[in-house]
Amino acid sequence: MKELKKVFIVVLAFITTPLLAQNYTVTSDKDLSAPFDKYKTYAWAKSINSAKSLAYAVNDAILKTAIRDAVAHEMAAREFKMKQQNPDILVNFRVFDKPVEMTGYEGYFRDAEYWGTDEVRNNNLGLIPRASTTGTNDRGTEYYFDKGTILVQLVDAKKGVVVWQGYASGLTDGNVFDKNTEHVAKAINLVFEELDLVLNEK
Repeated sequence: MKELKKVFIVVLAFITTPLLAQNYTVTSDKDLSAPFDKYKTYAWAKSINSAKSLAYAVNDAILKTAIRDAVAHEMAAREFKMKQQNPDILVNFRVFDKPVEMTGYEGYFRDAEYWGTDEVRNNNLGLIPRASTTGTNDRGTEYYFDKGTILVQLVDAKKGVVVWQGYASGLTDGNVFDKNTEHVAKAINLVFEELDLVLNEK
């Protein structure tokens, strides 16, 4: 996997919470116009349940299951219901074991190994570019994900746009990704506490 990638980045409200005791940094972005109070049901993106998926950098089925279980727990704790047919939102995640830079509005998360082609509406997955809403020429934000990062994204299933993403960095054990299931669950919990800030606004 190349360490320099392009991603359809969000128009965002940016929040960063360093957790010094755990050496995690937790950050989230949101679509300011998304109707978060209307989202009640969710389904996994196809890559989550695919054994062949390369939608995460750490190719570890046990880790993938631990993350999926932790995310499902956090979704249930916020009263989201699993619904395979016509859900309100799709959920996906990716794990980075090496530092990655991302920038721009094109390409990366449209690939079929992360979002299936039928999960993308109008061949356009991501938040609306700022230029479309404000008339500016701002084409996105540069992101640097440190090694040991879990990224979680929520997509409005009807519109096919990313409405929220949260990520925790610093899950490392020496020079490798920290696969301790308790640490993974704690990091996911911190990520979803960022989502609470959005949900509680409504």
